[in-house]
Amino acid sequence: MRSIKHYRAFQIEPNGHVFGCVNLVCDNDEQARREAASLVLLHRIELWRLDRRIAQFDLPPETVRQQAAGS
Repeated sequence: MRSIKHYRAFQIEPNGHVFGCVNLVCDNDEQARREAASLVLLHRIELWRLDRRIAQFDLPPETVRQQAAGS
């Protein structure tokens, strides 16, 4: 029987505050990393399983520059 795991991908504002969360159900940490990495559009993502941070995905440098120029 296949074991599925529950993860949370937190959306982080530039000031470090969490403003959203996406629940993920994956077979393993590697699949969860791939899915969380695809969520990096305008905000940094932190991937967690229970109380363990699995990964952090930062914005691409060009997105950071565009956001800074728009401020």
